[in-house]
Amino acid sequence: MEKRIKELIDRYLDDRITEEETLELMNYVALDPEVERYIISNIRMEYDNEQHDEYGSFIPASSFAADDGSNLCDFQCESFILKKEGVEKDLQALSGESRKNYWLRDQGTPLYNMGKLLENEGFLVNRSYGKTLEDLIEALDSLHVIVVVNGDVLKGGGLDVLSDDFSLEDTPNHAVVVLGISLDKGIATLFNPAEEDSAKEYDLEVFLAAWNESNHYMVTARRKKCKEEYNPQPIDTSSVQLNDSLLETTELICENAHDIWAVDKFAAGYVYAPLKPDGSEADGKFSHFLLPYAMLSEEDKDKDRMMVLGTIRFMKRLGYRLVNVNEMHKCTKCGCAIEPNFHFCPNCGRELTWEDFRFI
Repeated sequence: MEKRIKELIDRYLDDRITEEETLELMNYVALDPEVERYIISNIRMEYDNEQHDEYGSFIPASSFAADDGSNLCDFQCESFILKKEGVEKDLQALSGESRKNYWLRDQGTPLYNMGKLLENEGFLVNRSYGKTLEDLIEALDSLHVIVVVNGDVLKGGGLDVLSDDFSLEDTPNHAVVVLGISLDKGIATLFNPAEEDSAKEYDLEVFLAAWNESNHYMVTARRKKCKEEYNPQPIDTSSVQLNDSLLETTELICENAHDIWAVDKFAAGYVYAPLKPDGSEADGKFSHFLLPYAMLSEEDKDKDRMMVLGTIRFMKRLGYRLVNVNEMHKCTKCGCAIEPNFHFCPNCGRELTWEDFRFI
């Protein structure tokens, strides 16, 4: 590719191109289809990099634990823990309860539903992603631990397709109970519902590779010591970036969330009253928050901001796309909103060209 063409493309991709240079580049595109393909390829590559930077690593909360031949692996793991704790339950009744509450589906157990049977029996359950081997070993000192792995990798047949980072293409699909970790021997001892043995040893490196495929998802459980026990473990969203458009609308979202809350409070009979001299709320159905959002203190506004921003970041880590269609590219034939990773217009079916990605 000529140096001048490459220079024009670089200026175009960096949004530094002039009107005259754009016309010059369009002439090159008209003469050589390879130039257009090169431009579109770079647009898509830049878009993919931006998505990775903006979203961070995804968490597979909607994946299913199902790889035991009957889609019951999590159900069997939780039943195994109940039995170890001396809780004798009829398996058919447990299965019916799980299906009735939609915790267990025909295709398996959604990762976000794992531990529901244990919760129902009074166990304290925590679900968390991004855990380390050290976290796992520490948890085993006092907790029952279920993790989600790629079943094929655990069998030793999928190491060649592993990636360093979790992505939506990875396949966490199988629940196992971790019974022990031996660093000296390099062994992980598991209850694997897909095997006949109640305790089977696996190579630790293979186990860790299989666990990586779920972004190191771990469910811990133990009997509650008291009703008030609570150990919050929110999912880390610090890697998620919010673009300027979302940040600019944060205050609008916060104001609307505050108004929704206020409507419910007013409907319940609450009215505004300032705090008492000791800093507590006035006795009765009073709240010092029942003011227009703009009149709240910055400290009170920050509580709404933390909740709203945390929710947006969490949704993005789940893999949901948050886009404003008004800020998307448009198909030059039918006007349908498109994105740089589209090869064809989803509305008219036309193969997209660089012209479709030139303007917003």
